[in-house]
Amino acid sequence: MKKNLQTLKKPVLLFFLLWFGVVQKGFAQETITVTGNITSAGELQEALPFINVLVQGTNKGTTTDFDGNYSIEVAPDATLIFSYLGYKTKTLKVDGRTEINIQLEEDVAGLDEVLITGYTSQDKKSITGAISNITSEDIEKVHGGATVSSGLAGKIPGVSFRMNDGRPGASASIQIRNMGDPLYVIDGVQQDAGQFNNLSPNDIASITVLKDASAAIYGVRAANGVVVVTTKK
Repeated sequence: MKKNLQTLKKPVLLFFLLWFGVVQKGFAQETITVTGNITSAGELQEALPFINVLVQGTNKGTTTDFDGNYSIEVAPDATLIFSYLGYKTKTLKVDGRTEINIQLEEDVAGLDEVLITGYTSQDKKSITGAISNITSEDIEKVHGGATVSSGLAGKIPGVSFRMNDGRPGASASIQIRNMGDPLYVIDGVQQDAGQFNNLSPNDIASITVLKDASAAIYGVRAANGVVVVTTKK
């Protein structure tokens, strides 16, 4: 009897070992790491930083670094969405590939349809927070100062500008609802007032001012509001 049981145990044990190996292999193949580089279409083919790379149908995503590189772990049959303000959105199936390099075409016409609010963009009609926005065309019309802030003085509702001194070329101090110095975010990177004033008005695509709960995404540093700048580069 014992001999028969031992004989029966061997094939059963072998079956479970084989089954465990197959299952483990299946789990290992559930995701792959996709890397790539994103550049602008055309002759220059410049690297594009801060491009959003999103897995379709999920909240999972990443952004490209300063050199336009990205890396993301996805299912082999996933679909990736590449998007950023000022560029045409591109959707591609992974199809098991581990390297996907793409070029994005400019879409300047789309700049007037959306606003950059924090790390996302929203349709103008869907925004309920206190937000002011001006575009590159507005900046060209009103700019008359040596710096961006001095040229915009009095042009954005709810935003005040105070000259630190009367010297020619001096920059203006920005305050949102007289609450102190705001946080500056330029192309997704938090900067200071000096970096903001060093920008050329010709390089700015849009400026969005977040005044209340809309600024909450930036945390405590956004207590005095946020000035979000998107450049044309």
